[in-house]
Amino acid sequence: MKSTSWSRSKELLSLAAGVAGQELKRSVRARLTSSLEKVASSDVAARVAQAHLIADSLGRLKGAFMKAGQLLSIDASDILPPEAQQILAQLQGQAEPVEFEVVRQVIVDDLGEEGLAVLVGLEEIAAAAASIGQVHRATAHGIPVAVKVQYPGIAESIDSDLALVEKLAQGWLTVGRRHIDLHGTFEELRTILHLEADYERERGYLETFGELLAGDARFVVPQSMPRLSSKRVLTMTWEEGVPLGAWLETGPPREARDAVATALLDLFCKELFAWGLVQTDPNFGNFLIRPNTGEIVLLDFGATLTYDMAFRHSYREMLRAMGSGDDRILIEVGLAHDLLDPRESDASRAIFAEMMRLAVEPFVKRGAFAFSDADYTSRTREVGTRFVQSLRFSAPPRRLIFLHRKLGGLFALFKRLDVTIDLSATWDKMTGAIITSSA
Repeated sequence: MKSTSWSRSKELLSLAAGVAGQELKRSVRARLTSSLEKVASSDVAARVAQAHLIADSLGRLKGAFMKAGQLLSIDASDILPPEAQQILAQLQGQAEPVEFEVVRQVIVDDLGEEGLAVLVGLEEIAAAAASIGQVHRATAHGIPVAVKVQYPGIAESIDSDLALVEKLAQGWLTVGRRHIDLHGTFEELRTILHLEADYERERGYLETFGELLAGDARFVVPQSMPRLSSKRVLTMTWEEGVPLGAWLETGPPREARDAVATALLDLFCKELFAWGLVQTDPNFGNFLIRPNTGEIVLLDFGATLTYDMAFRHSYREMLRAMGSGDDRILIEVGLAHDLLDPRESDASRAIFAEMMRLAVEPFVKRGAFAFSDADYTSRTREVGTRFVQSLRFSAPPRRLIFLHRKLGGLFALFKRLDVTIDLSATWDKMTGAIITSSA
């Protein structure tokens, strides 16, 4: 794993040079041909080549680099063709784990040899690996545990890593002749990455969610082991369950799939409106299913964000306005909540209103909604692409980035579950919610 500032910077500068080179090749080919079809083909080839470079480099670098690439891969339809999206999608899977000796040294540095000795049978092969750390199985005091260990140097590299990624992203926008300032977006990403790198903070939220959901039989939250945890090591009970993707391959009945979707929607409403505490990472790997009981095991609370009462009141009012279907009100809402820059054209404003009406359509239309509805998916993709391509100034709204990432992830998950459920009750909960004090 790249660990020094110089080696990591060199890797990303090489990536930036490669991306720029592909852009130059695309431009030259476009100028040498008069065929629109060939120009389009050239553009696709360049974007695919860029995606290869990004996925290969960010996967090796881990940390903030890989996390930024994962975010790019979540919603890249407005920038990259499907071929490139498939390449970037590999960043959503497990990262390549680091050597066990690296993990062992972090444990010794943080917990001492005594702490390491308590972790009996610590497996050398990682059970899972991600952008910031990896998980190993062990037994502590006779209890099976999961030991989450952070890669050394990751926390210290976040700021410099993201500064370089931000330059690359702004360069891409410049090529597209846009004037979108992504600094606020990267500041929000920087904030959440620093939060995710603090395992003591994550342990606190692990315990908080365990307390909040203690009376809800639908969910299981691992129990933390404070004496075997630190800022870079988080030890918790090992909870059995089938990864959601593997569970789907077993062909569970519709009732079971609908129950999972309904439970997760209910959980989101509680997180935002009742607790002001939202786990914002929608990765499918954060959910395990226990087929015999239908219980959902919740994992990874590093991306938990807090939302104060003022924000939640404002968000509820925004939802109510979105349900009005009135273009004038929708545009006013977009401007008031920084979803739309006031410098955008009338055409962009009109598309924005259309997109907002479409976003709430599954909620405000009474009756069951099929998440696999190809027509709805096609319409949302088409209007979303038109909207983004029309923008010249509007950056993603900083305060909503990760909240909406969670919502978008849930919709993607429900589509994968192929569920058909009535969302009107959820809409009533969100728009009629009584905002309570934060958990």
